[in-house]
Amino acid sequence: MSSTQQQRQLQLKIKYLKLKRINELNNNLRNELGRDRITASNACLNLIDYIQTTKDYSLPEIWGYPQPNSNHFIINRNMLSLQQRNNNDSSNGCCTIM
Repeated sequence: MSSTQQQRQLQLKIKYLKLKRINELNNNLRNELGRDRITASNACLNLIDYIQTTKDYSLPEIWGYPQPNSNHFIINRNMLSLQQRNNNDSSNGCCTIM
């Protein structure tokens, strides 16, 4: 092949790669355009509704404080300590460092 044919093929490959990149970007933009969008005020209203309907004791102003013996973290800790006793593990933590 002559050098002019090689240059022409190289230019065609470069153009093909540019076209491929543009098509990918175009598809990404189409996907973004197809996403559902809501206004910021609607998002805030959804967040307020979620906070008011989902119990979260880290917001005691709304939900108050949890009842004694209702902390699920303590229950999980007790189960973990039972497992550690069964495994004859002498560490007091929840993790093992290797």
